[in-house]
Amino acid sequence: MAGGYVNDMHVEEDALQRTMGRLAQRKLAGLDLRAACEVVVDAMPGLFAADGAGILLVDDTHVLRYVASTDTGAQLLEAVQESTGRGPCVEALVEDRAVAVVDLLEDDRWPDLGTLLASNGVRAVLGVPIHFGGVAVGSLNIYSAEGRNWDQSDQSALSTIEALIERLLTSAVVSERQEELIGQLQRALEARVVVERAVGVLMAVEELDASDAFERIRRSARSARRSVRDVANDVIEWRKLP
Repeated sequence: MAGGYVNDMHVEEDALQRTMGRLAQRKLAGLDLRAACEVVVDAMPGLFAADGAGILLVDDTHVLRYVASTDTGAQLLEAVQESTGRGPCVEALVEDRAVAVVDLLEDDRWPDLGTLLASNGVRAVLGVPIHFGGVAVGSLNIYSAEGRNWDQSDQSALSTIEALIERLLTSAVVSERQEELIGQLQRALEARVVVERAVGVLMAVEELDASDAFERIRRSARSARRSVRDVANDVIEWRKLP
């Protein structure tokens, strides 16, 4: 233990390759997209010696929703971040980078998340953005009920699995399968580029960070009962929220 946190359960390359081999044998591309994602997340806790995992994609209102998760802790992580508009999964999406949380109880980035999540089995989180068409459209995460010092092997392994998910998304869209989730993904992708530009405008004009700018656009759209994409277009044109 270091600093009271777990630091000796990182991912070995051999274990990662065995897991990827087993997933390849499942012929994931032949499953519907949601079922394929469920197979992937079910394999993750054992690989990372973690307590849970999940895949989130943005929906039509640009809220992150779980496509697949291993337990109720994941569902609570989604619900809390939806209500606050902030959190590690949101940050991974908006800032398009890996986000590591050693201990939510001690992380001053999201003080309102710590007690609730930790008491429900989510204390340490590692997330990476999920990409489609070169654009971040979701978040892949693992979590632990104890504080944990994530290392480079954890992040590299999570990125390897994210690349698999990206291939599954691409394959599903290219094959023109008529699934609700694929339609959601396509609409989200169309809006993401516009939203990212609008976030950049608000960051420059109002000196906000990316997560705050993203949440203000989303809340403005919800309160006005407009699409996020329409509000983002207005921000780009008028350089302020409508």
